[in-house]
Amino acid sequence: MIPGRLDALARMATPRSYTEPSYLKEADPDLSSEGLQWESEVVSEAAPALRLGGSRGYLYQLLAGMGWTSLPWLWLIRQPTLILAGNEDPILPPINAKIMQRLIPRAKLYIFSGGHMGLLTHTRELAHVVEQFLTNR
Repeated sequence: MIPGRLDALARMATPRSYTEPSYLKEADPDLSSEGLQWESEVVSEAAPALRLGGSRGYLYQLLAGMGWTSLPWLWLIRQPTLILAGNEDPILPPINAKIMQRLIPRAKLYIFSGGHMGLLTHTRELAHVVEQFLTNR
């Protein structure tokens, strides 16, 4: 994985991002993109629902991001695969999605204008993309 912006990764690594609903909104006023500032507000509002998986799941997600890679096995995926990536994602830069597209034989990449939480912030656009992908397989 090509890491994201260190400041964004550091903000996500603190337990405050998981335990305090207002933290994400407060932590991101320095984001240069107006779209990402808006995304931060949407994510802050959705934060209680995002925490339903429990703090252990969040910890596992952070640990996996520090040391796991699936790159050696991506070529084995034979199912059609849709990869969604935000062009302004400060956590997972879109270059990672482009690498995955090259390594997964039947992958289709869709890059939208936004950040890391596109399924929350670009729901209609991405729902349409997913629907088209599933219909045209």
